[in-house]
Amino acid sequence: MLHDIEDLLKEKGPLTAPMIARQLKSSEQAVDGMLSLLLARGKISKTSQSACEGSCCHTGENLELYQWQGGNALPVSNMT
Repeated sequence: MLHDIEDLLKEKGPLTAPMIARQLKSSEQAVDGMLSLLLARGKISKTSQSACEGSCCHTGENLELYQWQGGNALPVSNMT
């Protein structure tokens, strides 16, 4: 599963843990464990981004995004 997550982040760019779990058809718990391992190894980074930059929802909720660290890493972009 580690390589699947690596490949997914390289291909799709920054994703949330639930997005990764859906793409891999896996449980969020399993993905969270793998993400923790990849973070500890320095293979990925975790950043926060506002879920809504407009005035429609007023939640102020932040998304935790996981991003591949490497030469072919895609940048964090506006997800809305």
